[in-house]
Amino acid sequence: MNEDFLQFIWNFRLYDAANLRTSEGEDVEIISAGSRNRDSGPDFYNAKIRIGGVIWAGTVEIHKKSSEWNLHGHQNDHAYDNVILHVVEKNDAVIRRSNGEIIPCLEITYSDSFRKRYLELAESKQHIPCADYVSGVDSFKIRFWLNRIATERLERKTAETGALMDSTLNDLEEVFHCVLFKYFGFKTNALPFEMLARSLPAKLLRKYSHSLPSVEALLFGQAGLLDFEPEDEYSAGLKSEYRFLKDKHNLVGMDGSIWKYAKLRPVNFPTIRIAQMAAILNRYQSLWDTVVSLKDIKDIYGIFDVTASEYWDNHYVFGKISTKVSSKKLGRNAVDNLIINVVSPMIFMYAGYGGNEILKERAIYFLESLKAESNSVIDEWIECGVKPANALESQALLHLQSEYCIRGKCLKCTIGKEVIQNIIRT
Repeated sequence: MNEDFLQFIWNFRLYDAANLRTSEGEDVEIISAGSRNRDSGPDFYNAKIRIGGVIWAGTVEIHKKSSEWNLHGHQNDHAYDNVILHVVEKNDAVIRRSNGEIIPCLEITYSDSFRKRYLELAESKQHIPCADYVSGVDSFKIRFWLNRIATERLERKTAETGALMDSTLNDLEEVFHCVLFKYFGFKTNALPFEMLARSLPAKLLRKYSHSLPSVEALLFGQAGLLDFEPEDEYSAGLKSEYRFLKDKHNLVGMDGSIWKYAKLRPVNFPTIRIAQMAAILNRYQSLWDTVVSLKDIKDIYGIFDVTASEYWDNHYVFGKISTKVSSKKLGRNAVDNLIINVVSPMIFMYAGYGGNEILKERAIYFLESLKAESNSVIDEWIECGVKPANALESQALLHLQSEYCIRGKCLKCTIGKEVIQNIIRT
C-alpha cells in the first residue's frame, strides 16, 4: 500500500485506534493528527500526541516501512529533527534523528475493507472510478468540491496563458487576441487560427478596424485563402486590398492548405469563421478593453452577436455559390464556448495579477450564467447521478475527470475520499 493511502488513513483516523502503543510499548493517544504538509519536509505538522505520560507537539512522518526513513535520507536532514512520531505499516528498523536520538515508532492497522475499496478505485479502468458509489456521497459536499475544482481549472488555464504574457511583454490586448483566435478555430482549426493571430498582431488590425473590407482582406490574405484567380467582385476586391496592405506592412502569408474542412459542417468552415471574426474586429477598436469592462452576461453575448458579410449568405468558400441562402451568424453554442474558454479565463487571469476579487467573482459569474456543456464526459457524470447545474460545474467535472479520475488521484478528491470513508457508515 502506498504512502498516500497511509497518509489518508492517518489524516482521517481510519486506523484501529484501540490499544495504540509505540514499538517500545508506551501508550499512544492521538490528540491531533496534525495538518497535511504539501511542501517538502515531514508529512504532517502541528500534531499533538501523548506518548506515555508526556504530551508532545511537532511533526509526524509516515512510511510503509520504518526502514524507508534511512532510504530517504531523513536521518541526515535537520528538517526531520522535530518529528515526534514515525507512523508505519511495518516496523522493520530503529530510526533516529540526526543527533542519534531514537524516534518513537507506531505501527497502525486498519480494516481490510478500506484497502479493498481503495485498490478498486486506484486500479479501475473506468473513466470515473467511483461511478458505482457516487450516489452515496452527500450532494452538498459534491457541489462544494465542484466549485473548488472549477477555480482550479481557471487557475490552470491562467498558467497556460502565462507564456503568452511573457512573450507579449504583458500586452493583455495581444494575449486576448491570440487566445480568442485559437478558440475561434475550435479543435479542428485551432492551430491555423493561432498562427493567423500571430501573423497579424492586434495593433495592426486595430489600425483598420474601421474598414471591414480591409480587415477581411488582411485575415483572408494572411490565411493564404486568396491565392486563386478571383471570379467575382468581392474576391477581387479583397485580393487587391490585401496585395496593397501586404506590401505596405511587409507581411508574409500562411500556406492555405493548412486549413481543414473535412468532417466540418459548412457553417463551421474556416472561411465562415474568418468572416465572422472580421465582423467582430470591425466593431471594436480595443476588444479586450471592451470585454473586461462588461458586467452583464447579456453584454458579453452582444460582443459576439455578429454575422459574416453579405457575400457569405450564399457562399461557404470563395467562388462557389450555394443553393442554400442564409446569414452566417455566430451561433449560441459557439459563443458559449468562447465565454467558457476565452472570456472567463482571461478575466480571471487579469484579476489574479491585480488581486481584484470583484473581477474574479465576475469571471465565475459568467460561467454560472451559462448552461452546462453537453459531451460524452458530462453524460457519464450524469449517469452517475451528478448533473451539472451550469457551465461552471460542467467545467469542474471535465477537470475532475481529466486531472483526478484518469490519473488515479482518488485520495486527493473529496468524492473519492468520501467513497472510502463511507465504508464506516455502511
